Order: sequence, then structure tokens, then C-alpha cells
Amino acid sequence: MITEQLIWFIDGRYFYKNVTLDKIIQLANAHQMRIKIIIDAQVKSTQRWYWHSMVENSSTVNEDLAAINKKKQTLLNALEMSAIKAEIIITDTSNHIKTINTELAKNNNGLLVLEDTPPKQRHPIFQTLTEINAPVLLLSNNVWKKPLNVIGAVDPLHENDRPAKIDEHIVKHLKNWEGSLAIKWKVVHCCYISSVLTQYKSKVLSMHRDGLKEFSRQFKVLQDQYTLIEGLPEDALKTYINKNHIDILFIGLVNRSMLDKFWVGSTTSNFLYEPPCDLLLIKQ
Repeated sequence: MITEQLIWFIDGRYFYKNVTLDKIIQLANAHQMRIKIIIDAQVKSTQRWYWHSMVENSSTVNEDLAAINKKKQTLLNALEMSAIKAEIIITDTSNHIKTINTELAKNNNGLLVLEDTPPKQRHPIFQTLTEINAPVLLLSNNVWKKPLNVIGAVDPLHENDRPAKIDEHIVKHLKNWEGSLAIKWKVVHCCYISSVLTQYKSKVLSMHRDGLKEFSRQFKVLQDQYTLIEGLPEDALKTYINKNHIDILFIGLVNRSMLDKFWVGSTTSNFLYEPPCDLLLIKQ
């Protein structure tokens, strides 16, 4: 199984796209257990605390909730047609993290799935991703190919001051997915050489190449399953993703301080703002 607990969080304002449902069905089949779906029902008409004091008739609220319940039944029917068992929770709480983490705590290994939307339409949960106690799979509008083409971005030299365990977990997730889904995967490490180090380029590249080779040996990654690419990660990775038609990028999500409680790191921040493909965000 790719995970012990598969949770799909749906923004009730937009619900989901068909391409997202197709991906969920693939994941659920690999998961082989009942999936849990959390629908945020904090619809627009209920987001103002003074609504009921201004309007005697709450029919608008009822209409919105009725629409969500209708969509819920349509979703259950679609999953049932694919022989997928699901439990759906409709919630109107503003503490989405608590709701999600409560469900995740029921199993050892969980995965939260979110559908990406344009930055201005994003759900508030995107501001607190590092508080979720599980990896987060962010789904784009791109259709998955068969087999899935997946890469994991690692930093074996720990130049960006991130926990070494993240890279280990990225490889672990790649291998778990390989055992459950039809995927091709590769570990990728980016080496950026600034202009002041140009004269030492060959030595720097050799150091990074040796570091990646040792990392791969330690975690039993085959020689044809890892590669070193040159350039700033946010640029080099995007180029690699586009050139090689990557479906999912496994990448680390780090929370370094209370002052920066959202996503941290220029590469991850860049990708979260405008994902070049689907992202699996992995914490330590």
C-alpha cells in the first residue's frame, strides 16, 4: 500500500475536477482500503458571523449545504462504480488542521490529498501545510501517464540546512509507490555553482557527484535511478520536469521557525506558488 490512511480534503466552494477524481481512483486502488474524504462546508454564505442577525431567512445557507450534500452523493456513486469504499465527513469548522490531524492519528502512516487552485482561490489550509502530520499530495490539472514518471529531489550534502531524514523519507516513499503503482522513478540532486566558484567547478561537481553516489549506495538506489543536474533547483528542476514529462515531484517540506510557519525554502515555495507538476510534500 502507498499509505495506511488516505485522506482527500475537498474545498466545498469548488469541489473537484474530473482529472482529480481520476487520480484519486488510481490512488484508492493502490491503497486497497477505505479512503476518508473531508469536505469543508464553510460555504460563502456561512463565512460571516453576522449573517443570521441580518437575514431572517437562512434559505441561502440551506441551498449551499444541500448542493454540497448532492455533490457528496454523486461522489459516492462515482467511487462505488470503481469499487472504492469511502467515508465522507462534512465539516464547517475553521480548524481544518485539527480535523485532519485527528483523522491521521488513527493510523501510523497517512497521506493527505489536496487539489491545487490558482493562488487567489486557494483554501486557507495552504497557509499551514507544515502543521499537517503527514505528507501532502498536491494535485495539478495535468493528467497522469502510465506508468507514472516520478522524481524525488534530494540534498545529500545538506547544504540547505534541512534534516537528513527528509531525503531518506523521500526514497522510502518512492519505493513504497513503486510497490503499489506502476511508476518509473529517479532521485535527482541539483548542484548550483555560483560565479565566484566557477574556477572550482570540476571539484564542486565531483564533490556533489560523490555525495549523491554515496547517498544512493546507502539507501540502495540503483545507478540508473539517480542523476545530478546543474543549476538553481527552482530552475533546473522545472527544466528537467518539463523535458522528461514528470508526473509527480517528491520534495521536502521544512518548517524551520515559528516566524516562518508556512512552507519554507525557496525551491518548495517557488513550486507551491506555480507547480510544474503534481507535488508530494514530505516532512521530516
